[in-house]
Amino acid sequence: MPALWPSFPRHRSGGYTLLELLSVIAVIGILAALLFPGIRSAQVSAGKAKTRVQFSQWAAAIDGFRNEYGYYPVLHSTNLVNPPGQATDPTTLHLFHDVLAARRRDASALPACTTSTNSQFPEAQNRKLIPFYTFTASDLNADNLLRDAFDHTAIAVLVDRDLDGVIRSGSDFSVLPATDGLTPSSADFPAAGIRAGVIFYAPAPGATAANPEFIFSWK
Repeated sequence: MPALWPSFPRHRSGGYTLLELLSVIAVIGILAALLFPGIRSAQVSAGKAKTRVQFSQWAAAIDGFRNEYGYYPVLHSTNLVNPPGQATDPTTLHLFHDVLAARRRDASALPACTTSTNSQFPEAQNRKLIPFYTFTASDLNADNLLRDAFDHTAIAVLVDRDLDGVIRSGSDFSVLPATDGLTPSSADFPAAGIRAGVIFYAPAPGATAANPEFIFSWK
């Protein structure tokens, strides 16, 4: 005798099985492994581009100084933006920052320039107190040191001291400065020099002695 009522499939009352959960987790892991390296690579590329723009802006500010005074500012003998022992107190001297900003890192005014002022002090070099560059909070780290997009503070800066249009060893600097213990090779910095007025470089993310990669302002 046929049933009077249609039969329907019984719904499973329980949740997902352990095997199903493990399968979902495995799929998510595979997708993450495929996506995360690409995301990281895109972030690094964006950071490098941002750093090059930052270096370009700093270089333009130094060129602006030269256009105004007829010579490049005298920076620290190490040719580093943040030389060893640089004070972190924003009220104190930071040669690179203060020469270009015409102010201290806390935005306070530079001391008055007198006949006894050291000729390399910012107030003596930028005697007209022209702000060639306005540094923002993104230019400084928590210790009030200048940084790039990767928070690196080891940044080299070289200028064309003899004004011949080329930055080269001997005439413009005696030793190519090391950043975080790493120095560009001759393949990156040829003996003939770099045709520029101002250049910067800093270590790239993950750079090591075995792989001394850099972010250069000129390429």
